[in-house]
Amino acid sequence: MQFKGKVAVITGANSGIGHECVMQFLAEGAFVAGVDIRTDHMADLQEAAAAAGTEFAFYECDVRDEDAVKAVLASVAERFTGSIDIMLNVAGITVDMPVTRTDKSVYDRVMDVNAGGTFNFCKQAAVYMKRQRSGVIVNTSSVTAQFGTQMGTPYGANKAAILGITRSLAMELAPWHIRVNAVAPGVVNTEMVAKLNDTERESCARSIPLGRLGEASDIAKAMIFLASDGAAYITGATLNVDGGYRPSFVPLPVK
Repeated sequence: MQFKGKVAVITGANSGIGHECVMQFLAEGAFVAGVDIRTDHMADLQEAAAAAGTEFAFYECDVRDEDAVKAVLASVAERFTGSIDIMLNVAGITVDMPVTRTDKSVYDRVMDVNAGGTFNFCKQAAVYMKRQRSGVIVNTSSVTAQFGTQMGTPYGANKAAILGITRSLAMELAPWHIRVNAVAPGVVNTEMVAKLNDTERESCARSIPLGRLGEASDIAKAMIFLASDGAAYITGATLNVDGGYRPSFVPLPVK
């Protein structure tokens, strides 16, 4: 119960890594506000909160809308302790298509949701954290920011942008005792990789020295660590949670 009495805001809470983060932060005693544009998988989070003796509140929000983001955090602060102690930016989308068929509108949407949404919540959470002179922000990047990815240039670009946001904010917010770090997942069993066939999944596994795809719980545990006092002297860092992932290049067919 290391986060008992702390208020954590988690975007992308309806599914995948965000959903698992909510479950684990509730188990650690935090008051959790889950943010997502979808609401269909939220009932079990209320049950988890009750079992842990804490509270969960859900906020429907498009992370691209800064005014909506500001209103969400104001509501969270009013509902709980008046503070925002932990901000986890997990919400994200991806795209899988050749760059020559990727419209600028597709690129803009991926950037606006992933990097733009992260910026919006970092900016608004910082208002409360500076006032408190404390806080932790953990952003979600990806190993694609470091290694690149075929058929997904907008995704790799926004995940690299999130690393830039993380490092810059870590420097800017340090005088207020606010830590800002990022987690870079590898290939994780979520909706984003569910479309892979068995051959593709086996190929991914061969690129991972630990021999398996990651699970949402693996990423959530890393975020628990970075948000904890155990990481009190860590800021501006990126923690790869990827099983040692090192992609092998397989050229796409030339057409």
